[in-house]
Amino acid sequence: MSRQGMTGSVADELVRLLPGRVSMAEADLLSYSQDQGPVTDRALPLAVVWPETIQEVQAVLKWASGSMVPVVCRGAGSGVSGGAHATLGCIVLSLERMNAILAIRPEDEVAVVEPGVINADLNSAVAAHGLMFAPDPASYRWSTIGGNVATNAGGLRCAKYGVTRDSVLALDVVLADGTLIHTGHSTFKGVAGYDLTALLIGSEGTLGIVVGITVRLRYLPESVNTIAAFFPDVRSAAAGVLAVARARVHRHLTSRQHLHHPPRTHTRLTGSSRFVGNGVLR
Repeated sequence: MSRQGMTGSVADELVRLLPGRVSMAEADLLSYSQDQGPVTDRALPLAVVWPETIQEVQAVLKWASGSMVPVVCRGAGSGVSGGAHATLGCIVLSLERMNAILAIRPEDEVAVVEPGVINADLNSAVAAHGLMFAPDPASYRWSTIGGNVATNAGGLRCAKYGVTRDSVLALDVVLADGTLIHTGHSTFKGVAGYDLTALLIGSEGTLGIVVGITVRLRYLPESVNTIAAFFPDVRSAAAGVLAVARARVHRHLTSRQHLHHPPRTHTRLTGSSRFVGNGVLR
């Protein structure tokens, strides 16, 4: 079947499944054909689809599996690794409209969200309870929690709190045939059985489409101090980082290598700390 014929067939079937939430407009196909990563061989999807419920995601994947149509899942498209690049003959499944915060349980330090919730929006919502969602990738102002899960995103705070995998307790996932599964638990301790949640985090949609996320929240720090330390070379900077770790200072670390002579590394330490005597961090 020609591309035009295949495109028409896909459009008809998808519109029947999700009326009003399917686009084959050239501008949409181009915009949703890639994330922020470099493109060496651009491919336009056959269509862009915006489901709004779990049931609609199930229906699309069941249809795609039966029709042998590849599916590329997409959040905000803020990734730089090419995980949301379209492939030949695929449809792009955008989860940006599944953006509800379903529950915030401050006593349990837990929140339940849909995949399209923006990282910064979740943090704004839980800050009123003195809590935060720890993963803070550089794109936290516009990246989605679903995208953070798909890529196992980190950020500057990962030195203290770990990456996204360390802040996710449970997932709702739709498999390729449309089956909905639930993995994980809603408590901090849950050691029985296989850790399928950890397996799914970072899989970038290759094992299933994440449609619900139970996240662990952390306490907001009472105060934040920033200390800039300058070192003559990378070896000295590494020794400085180890000294901070030995001092048991809770920290967030970021470094920047200056490409001039003499080289130096700028390390920023954020956390609770105090200076004693000649500037030794204690």
